[in-house]
Amino acid sequence: MSRITRTAPQPPAQTLAPGGAEASNMPLARDLIALRTRVVDGAWRRTDAKAGLAGAHRTAFTGRGMEFAEVRAYRPGDDLRNVDWRHTARRGRPFTKLFQDEREHPVLVFVDLGPTMQFGSRVAFKSVIAARAAALLAWAAVEAGDRIGGVVWNGRTHREIPPRGRETGALALIRALTSSAAAYATSDRPAPSASREGAMLALARALRPGTHAVLISDFQAPGACSNISRLRAGSGLSLIQVFDPLESTPPPAGVYRVADGDTEQTLDLRGDAARAVYGEPFRRRSAQLAATARHCGATLIQLATNDDPADVLRALIAPLHPRAQWRAP
Repeated sequence: MSRITRTAPQPPAQTLAPGGAEASNMPLARDLIALRTRVVDGAWRRTDAKAGLAGAHRTAFTGRGMEFAEVRAYRPGDDLRNVDWRHTARRGRPFTKLFQDEREHPVLVFVDLGPTMQFGSRVAFKSVIAARAAALLAWAAVEAGDRIGGVVWNGRTHREIPPRGRETGALALIRALTSSAAAYATSDRPAPSASREGAMLALARALRPGTHAVLISDFQAPGACSNISRLRAGSGLSLIQVFDPLESTPPPAGVYRVADGDTEQTLDLRGDAARAVYGEPFRRRSAQLAATARHCGATLIQLATNDDPADVLRALIAPLHPRAQWRAP
């Protein structure tokens, strides 16, 4: 957990990172459950009433379904009830109607609650913002009639949540988010070097054709971008890069103490040169992530700790559901 404190000769000392009252450092179940009220009026919602888990998404599978897709030449074995007699009469040979079925699109989220996510200088830690984003996506999936599941990694271990429908899936994900965050806060064990790799492998194993995977992370962990390409097996991939404004923009000119709980060093940001290169690690990491997203055909969204996740996630929801709306806070 990082901490940045302004030192003399600029009294009084100013805390810009975790530890103050301004930043929430733990996701709470009641807050994540309450986010359901932000998802209304069609956000990932089915547009017509169908039984079961039909979902709001059209599949590439054609057959006897609810919505007309196209007309093609009759093939042996086609259902005679679907013969398009008008088209057949005009063309002089048999044609059949095809229908497009509506099927669910399970949503699998990977939520990073690891060490680099335990930082925030504004509204909340990056880990809390990530949890809120995951909860919003879960409730949106519930409204759509889709199943929701995923993997939550807290820097030491990961928890797998099998995709489930309705409130059962969303609540299971919320329980995993809050319990994983609490486990990290109360544990002193060092993080296994392969723990994130194992978490990503678990997500990859759970992907099936038609699944939409969403990765929510700051993508700071070593090798964070290297395993993204293996997630292309699903039908869609979205990357949500969570960051704190203090990572991209330097604080006011001054001398600061930077501590992570184990070590402490001094950061002098009084000179123009130091301020010019301050955000370079963030810019370099963001550029690498953007290149990875382009290579994988993934959607990339940046989410700051002082953003409203519901407002930012409109960019993820809207292309799939143009009529989606979020309730104002």
